[in-house]
Amino acid sequence: MNDDLCFAALERRTRMLERWLRVSIVGWVAIGVFAVVAFRFASKSQQPAVPASLKVSELVVVDPKGVERVRIGGDLPDATYNGKRVPRGSKAGGVLLYDSLGRERGGYVTWDSENVGLTLDTPKMQVGMFVAGQEGSAFVMNYGRDAIELRSDEDGSRITAVQDGRVVSQQPGTIKMAPGTCDDYRGARARVSAGQVMRDCQRRFVDSVCKACLEQK
Repeated sequence: MNDDLCFAALERRTRMLERWLRVSIVGWVAIGVFAVVAFRFASKSQQPAVPASLKVSELVVVDPKGVERVRIGGDLPDATYNGKRVPRGSKAGGVLLYDSLGRERGGYVTWDSENVGLTLDTPKMQVGMFVAGQEGSAFVMNYGRDAIELRSDEDGSRITAVQDGRVVSQQPGTIKMAPGTCDDYRGARARVSAGQVMRDCQRRFVDSVCKACLEQK
């Protein structure tokens, strides 16, 4: 009889322990879930809000050595080749790329002249340019005073070879200067010498086309 009582008491205690264990497990799980939710909520509340936009006048990217490799700006500086400043011709905004020595090697910019262009440079000079103007486009590859040009504008579509600053070949040979272009060259004589205007013209057109424009009265 005593053994039965002991067994019954032990069974009751076992059931009580089982219930307590189940309640404890549920409680710890609830506490864990609450802790995770609270941690995530706190983390989100501490994170800065992602800005909808970023408005700056200039952004400069440097490499691990501190050398400028990319510059994005609304008012870009002039280029520098061999330690000499080379004016861009007009104000420009866009992206400039630099090599590991900090030398400008190209860019994608818009000028105040309303032209947009992609340029490629050696450490010494600009050697390639793809530019879109207000009415036409041009792809130019040059080395010093020599160049190969592909242009399509109000003067027509043509392929031009330039040697020592003068056109030596232009195809098709029937290209004629548009009246507006001729007016620009003739008007430039009020600012620079007639010889300079002729030389500028000879970089874009053959001699006969330049003379037909600049020698007319």
